[in-house]
Amino acid sequence: MKDLLGRWGRPARRLAALAFIGAATVMSAQSAQSTIQTQPEALNFDALAQQGKALLEQAKAGNGSASITLANYNGHYTMLSARTQSGGGELHKHFADFLIVIDGEGTELTGGTMIDGKEGPNGEVRGTRLDGATPHVLHKGDFIHIPAGTPHQAIEAPGQTITMYVIKVEERGEAGVTKTLVAPPPPPPPAKN
Repeated sequence: MKDLLGRWGRPARRLAALAFIGAATVMSAQSAQSTIQTQPEALNFDALAQQGKALLEQAKAGNGSASITLANYNGHYTMLSARTQSGGGELHKHFADFLIVIDGEGTELTGGTMIDGKEGPNGEVRGTRLDGATPHVLHKGDFIHIPAGTPHQAIEAPGQTITMYVIKVEERGEAGVTKTLVAPPPPPPPAKN
């Protein structure tokens, strides 16, 4: 499985992540609402980092993970998530994840086989771990797209922490069938003078 991390170098990834986040819209804790947002909201990366520090303290004091939903939109919602420990395997049948690292580092495993998976409400599957998964090492500014239906697991080595801005995009389709969208071709390279 080829993801965005394998296509560009670190500087391009960070620039692309910031552009992607800015276009996707973000909100501060004051604007987080349970109703569907219909207006664009501007990203404040520093404000997200500050919120992330508070979540990280909650994660350290609790079970190693803390998150909040920032806003709900038509077809997607945004979250802020902080980890101090590895999580179990998870799979979202109806949502793709875009994970953007705000601070820290960690490894996201994708693919493989879910061990001891148990299905919960809304197509959410949780397991103890993944077997045979592909590791993706993530650092501040990196991002990864995890398609709906893909098992994944956050891994934090001892002493590692990670804070991520998460965009959860609802899979649209009829009777569970995903509609294939074809991306437009990239623009031509600039003309040489």
